[in-house]
Amino acid sequence: MRLFFILFLFSAVLGFGFFSCNESKEIQAEESFPTHPIEVNIKEKGAGKYEMELYLPKDFGFQIEAPHRIFLSGSEGLKVTSAELKLTGPTHPKKPEYFEYVKPLTFQVEGKGKLQMEGKLFYCNFLKNICIPAKVTKTFTI
Repeated sequence: MRLFFILFLFSAVLGFGFFSCNESKEIQAEESFPTHPIEVNIKEKGAGKYEMELYLPKDFGFQIEAPHRIFLSGSEGLKVTSAELKLTGPTHPKKPEYFEYVKPLTFQVEGKGKLQMEGKLFYCNFLKNICIPAKVTKTFTI
């Protein structure tokens, strides 16, 4: 009986050690991924007409040929009636496969509520010579 109790106690301590070790690795893995540098802002241009601006810091750029995707949806009484969400802009003077900057994207809405922007945008870090797909999600109140 005593041997059974010692084995039970040993397995419980060992099991708890593995459980806490795995949990700490998951937390570290989540925290080790940096967020993307993309900034998203919207500006009202008239009754129900808006522009969405996408910004990247210096030494970053959006790839011209990448399959960028942006989706807009409204909730709580807001309805997106039209949207021009294709990235356009002048070619970067030193790196012709990238935009120098992205022109504002236009969209129209009806009503008031929440605007949800979800996108997959491909940007590159010129200093590190890497390109990364970023999942961008942002909610605006209109």
